[in-house]
Amino acid sequence: MNFTLALTLAALATLGTAVPENHKEQPKTAPATAAAPSEAEIVKAQKPAYPLDACVISGKKLDAKALDVVVDGRLVRLCCADCKGGLEKDKAAAFAKIDAGVIAAQKASYPLTTCPVSGEQLGSMGDPVEVVHGTKLVRLCCSSCKKGLEKDPSAALAKVDKAWIDAQLAAYPLTTCPVSGEKLGGMGEPVNVLYGTKLVRLCCKSCTKALDKDGPAIVAKIDAAKKK
Repeated sequence: MNFTLALTLAALATLGTAVPENHKEQPKTAPATAAAPSEAEIVKAQKPAYPLDACVISGKKLDAKALDVVVDGRLVRLCCADCKGGLEKDKAAAFAKIDAGVIAAQKASYPLTTCPVSGEQLGSMGDPVEVVHGTKLVRLCCSSCKKGLEKDPSAALAKVDKAWIDAQLAAYPLTTCPVSGEKLGGMGEPVNVLYGTKLVRLCCKSCTKALDKDGPAIVAKIDAAKKK
Protein backbone atom coordinates (compact mmCIF):
# COMPACT_ATOMS: atom_id res chain seq x y z
CA MET A 1 0.00 0.00 0.00
CA ASN A 2 1.51 3.33 -1.04
CA PHE A 3 1.67 6.37 1.22
CA THR A 4 -1.11 8.34 -0.55
CA LEU A 5 -3.58 5.44 -0.35
CA ALA A 6 -2.83 5.02 3.36
CA LEU A 7 -3.62 8.67 4.05
CA THR A 8 -6.89 8.43 2.12
CA LEU A 9 -8.03 5.35 4.05
CA ALA A 10 -7.17 7.02 7.36
CA ALA A 11 -9.16 10.12 6.44
CA LEU A 12 -12.19 8.01 5.48
CA ALA A 13 -11.99 6.12 8.76
CA THR A 14 -11.94 9.38 10.68
CA LEU A 15 -14.97 10.71 8.80
CA GLY A 16 -16.83 7.47 9.44
CA THR A 17 -16.50 7.74 13.19
CA ALA A 18 -17.10 11.48 13.50
CA VAL A 19 -20.48 12.49 14.89
CA PRO A 20 -22.14 15.53 13.28
CA GLU A 21 -22.64 18.37 15.72
CA ASN A 22 -26.41 18.31 15.37
CA HIS A 23 -26.46 14.55 16.10
CA LYS A 24 -24.50 14.77 19.32
CA GLU A 25 -26.43 14.03 22.50
CA GLN A 26 -27.53 17.29 24.05
CA PRO A 27 -27.23 17.79 27.80
CA LYS A 28 -30.44 16.91 29.61
CA THR A 29 -32.28 19.67 31.39
CA ALA A 30 -34.41 19.21 34.45
CA PRO A 31 -38.16 19.54 33.84
CA ALA A 32 -39.64 22.88 34.83
CA THR A 33 -41.38 22.89 38.20
CA ALA A 34 -44.09 25.24 39.39
CA ALA A 35 -42.89 28.02 41.64
CA ALA A 36 -43.75 27.53 45.30
CA PRO A 37 -46.46 29.92 46.53
CA SER A 38 -45.28 32.95 48.44
CA GLU A 39 -46.16 33.47 52.09
CA ALA A 40 -48.68 36.13 51.06
CA GLU A 41 -50.38 33.67 48.70
CA ILE A 42 -50.51 31.00 51.41
CA VAL A 43 -52.11 33.42 53.88
CA LYS A 44 -54.65 34.54 51.25
CA ALA A 45 -55.59 30.94 50.40
CA GLN A 46 -55.76 29.52 53.93
CA LYS A 47 -57.03 32.39 56.07
CA PRO A 48 -60.71 32.28 54.97
CA ALA A 49 -61.10 28.73 56.33
CA TYR A 50 -58.82 29.18 59.36
CA PRO A 51 -60.84 27.56 62.16
CA LEU A 52 -59.51 29.08 65.38
CA ASP A 53 -60.31 32.41 67.01
CA ALA A 54 -57.63 31.99 69.70
CA CYS A 55 -53.83 31.82 69.57
CA VAL A 56 -52.57 28.23 69.42
CA ILE A 57 -49.74 29.10 71.83
CA SER A 58 -51.19 31.43 74.47
CA GLY A 59 -54.87 30.68 74.07
CA LYS A 60 -55.62 34.41 73.95
CA LYS A 61 -58.37 35.70 71.69
CA LEU A 62 -57.16 36.76 68.26
CA ASP A 63 -57.88 40.38 67.38
CA ALA A 64 -57.00 42.88 64.65
CA LYS A 65 -53.35 42.80 65.78
CA ALA A 66 -53.01 39.02 65.28
CA LEU A 67 -49.91 37.85 63.42
CA ASP A 68 -50.21 35.60 60.37
CA VAL A 69 -47.18 33.31 60.34
CA VAL A 70 -46.39 30.69 57.67
CA VAL A 71 -44.59 27.55 58.86
CA ASP A 72 -43.92 24.61 56.50
CA GLY A 73 -46.45 25.99 54.05
CA ARG A 74 -49.17 26.35 56.68
CA LEU A 75 -50.82 29.41 58.19
CA VAL A 76 -50.64 29.80 61.96
CA ARG A 77 -52.28 32.82 63.59
CA LEU A 78 -50.68 34.16 66.77
CA CYS A 79 -51.82 36.81 69.22
CA CYS A 80 -48.40 38.48 69.34
CA ALA A 81 -44.75 38.21 68.35
CA ASP A 82 -43.86 36.76 71.75
CA CYS A 83 -45.62 33.52 70.77
CA LYS A 84 -43.28 32.87 67.83
CA GLY A 85 -40.80 31.16 70.15
CA GLY A 86 -43.44 28.76 71.43
CA LEU A 87 -44.48 27.97 67.87
CA GLU A 88 -40.91 27.20 66.82
CA LYS A 89 -40.48 24.99 69.88
CA ASP A 90 -43.52 22.78 69.15
CA LYS A 91 -45.04 23.43 65.75
CA ALA A 92 -46.49 19.89 65.65
CA ALA A 93 -48.74 20.72 68.60
CA ALA A 94 -49.87 23.91 66.88
CA PHE A 95 -50.68 22.04 63.66
CA ALA A 96 -52.63 19.43 65.64
CA LYS A 97 -54.84 22.13 67.17
CA ILE A 98 -55.49 23.68 63.76
CA ASP A 99 -56.25 20.26 62.22
CA ALA A 100 -58.72 19.46 64.99
CA GLY A 101 -60.41 22.81 64.43
CA VAL A 102 -60.66 22.29 60.66
CA ILE A 103 -62.17 18.82 61.09
CA ALA A 104 -64.66 20.06 63.70
CA ALA A 105 -65.73 22.96 61.47
CA GLN A 106 -66.02 21.09 58.16
CA LYS A 107 -66.79 17.43 58.85
CA ALA A 108 -70.53 17.73 59.49
CA SER A 109 -71.22 19.45 56.15
CA TYR A 110 -68.40 17.87 54.14
CA PRO A 111 -69.86 17.68 50.62
CA LEU A 112 -68.26 14.57 49.08
CA THR A 113 -69.35 10.97 49.60
CA THR A 114 -66.48 9.58 47.52
CA CYS A 115 -62.71 9.73 47.86
CA PRO A 116 -61.32 12.58 45.69
CA VAL A 117 -58.23 10.47 44.91
CA SER A 118 -59.58 6.98 44.13
CA GLY A 119 -63.25 7.71 43.53
CA GLU A 120 -64.22 4.94 45.96
CA GLN A 121 -67.22 5.38 48.24
CA LEU A 122 -66.22 6.77 51.62
CA GLY A 123 -66.75 4.10 54.27
CA SER A 124 -66.42 1.21 51.82
CA MET A 125 -62.93 0.46 53.12
CA GLY A 126 -63.44 1.24 56.78
CA ASP A 127 -63.64 4.62 58.44
CA PRO A 128 -62.58 7.45 56.10
CA VAL A 129 -59.11 8.87 56.66
CA GLU A 130 -59.29 12.58 57.48
CA VAL A 131 -56.45 14.73 56.21
CA VAL A 132 -56.13 18.49 56.57
CA HIS A 133 -54.41 20.27 53.69
CA GLY A 134 -53.76 23.88 54.64
CA THR A 135 -57.12 24.71 56.18
CA LYS A 136 -59.26 22.36 54.07
CA LEU A 137 -60.52 18.93 55.12
CA VAL A 138 -60.00 16.11 52.63
CA ARG A 139 -61.61 12.72 53.43
CA LEU A 140 -59.99 9.67 51.85
CA CYS A 141 -61.23 6.09 51.51
CA CYS A 142 -57.99 4.64 52.94
CA SER A 143 -54.50 5.54 54.08
CA SER A 144 -53.04 4.41 50.73
CA CYS A 145 -54.66 7.44 49.06
CA LYS A 146 -52.52 9.80 51.12
CA LYS A 147 -49.71 9.32 48.59
CA GLY A 148 -52.02 10.31 45.75
CA LEU A 149 -53.10 13.41 47.66
CA GLU A 150 -49.50 14.39 48.37
CA LYS A 151 -48.55 13.84 44.72
CA ASP A 152 -51.28 16.08 43.30
CA PRO A 153 -53.15 17.96 46.03
CA SER A 154 -54.56 20.53 43.60
CA ALA A 155 -56.57 17.88 41.71
CA ALA A 156 -58.14 16.50 44.90
CA LEU A 157 -58.81 19.94 46.35
CA ALA A 158 -60.47 21.06 43.10
CA LYS A 159 -62.94 18.17 43.45
CA VAL A 160 -63.65 19.05 47.08
CA ASP A 161 -64.12 22.75 46.26
CA LYS A 162 -66.49 21.96 43.39
CA ALA A 163 -68.52 19.78 45.74
CA TRP A 164 -68.72 22.63 48.29
CA ILE A 165 -70.07 24.92 45.56
CA ASP A 166 -72.56 22.38 44.19
CA ALA A 167 -73.88 21.60 47.68
CA GLN A 168 -74.73 25.26 48.36
CA LEU A 169 -76.10 26.37 44.99
CA ALA A 170 -79.71 25.28 45.45
CA ALA A 171 -80.16 27.09 48.77
CA TYR A 172 -78.08 30.19 47.92
CA PRO A 173 -80.15 33.10 49.28
CA LEU A 174 -79.13 36.09 47.13
CA THR A 175 -80.22 37.03 43.62
CA THR A 176 -77.84 39.97 43.47
CA CYS A 177 -74.08 40.27 43.71
CA PRO A 178 -73.06 40.99 47.33
CA VAL A 179 -70.28 43.26 46.07
CA SER A 180 -71.83 45.38 43.30
CA GLY A 181 -75.54 44.86 43.93
CA GLU A 182 -76.03 43.91 40.28
CA LYS A 183 -78.55 41.23 39.37
CA LEU A 184 -76.89 37.82 39.14
CA GLY A 185 -76.94 36.77 35.50
CA GLY A 186 -77.23 40.35 34.27
CA MET A 187 -73.61 40.32 33.15
CA GLY A 188 -73.44 36.75 31.93
CA GLU A 189 -73.10 33.62 33.99
CA PRO A 190 -72.48 34.39 37.69
CA VAL A 191 -68.99 33.68 38.99
CA ASN A 192 -69.12 31.04 41.72
CA VAL A 193 -66.23 31.21 44.17
CA LEU A 194 -65.49 29.95 47.66
CA TYR A 195 -64.49 32.08 50.59
CA GLY A 196 -63.13 29.34 52.79
CA THR A 197 -65.88 26.77 52.34
CA LYS A 198 -68.72 29.26 51.79
CA LEU A 199 -70.19 29.90 48.36
CA VAL A 200 -70.17 33.48 47.11
CA ARG A 201 -71.87 34.25 43.78
CA LEU A 202 -70.59 37.34 41.99
CA CYS A 203 -71.83 39.17 38.92
CA CYS A 204 -68.38 39.22 37.28
CA LYS A 205 -64.72 38.40 37.82
CA SER A 206 -63.90 42.01 38.71
CA CYS A 207 -65.79 41.61 41.98
CA THR A 208 -63.38 38.92 43.21
CA LYS A 209 -60.94 41.69 44.18
CA ALA A 210 -63.45 43.07 46.67
CA LEU A 211 -63.99 39.56 48.07
CA ASP A 212 -60.25 39.21 48.65
CA LYS A 213 -60.20 42.57 50.43
CA ASP A 214 -63.35 42.33 52.55
CA GLY A 215 -64.40 38.68 52.55
CA PRO A 216 -65.83 38.43 56.11
CA ALA A 217 -68.21 41.36 55.59
CA ILE A 218 -69.41 39.96 52.25
CA VAL A 219 -69.99 36.50 53.74
CA ALA A 220 -71.89 38.16 56.61
CA LYS A 221 -74.35 39.59 54.03
CA ILE A 222 -74.98 36.09 52.68
CA ASP A 223 -75.40 34.63 56.16
CA ALA A 224 -77.89 37.39 57.08
CA ALA A 225 -79.90 36.65 53.93
CA LYS A 226 -80.03 32.96 54.87
CA LYS A 227 -81.52 33.80 58.27
CA LYS A 228 -84.27 35.81 56.61
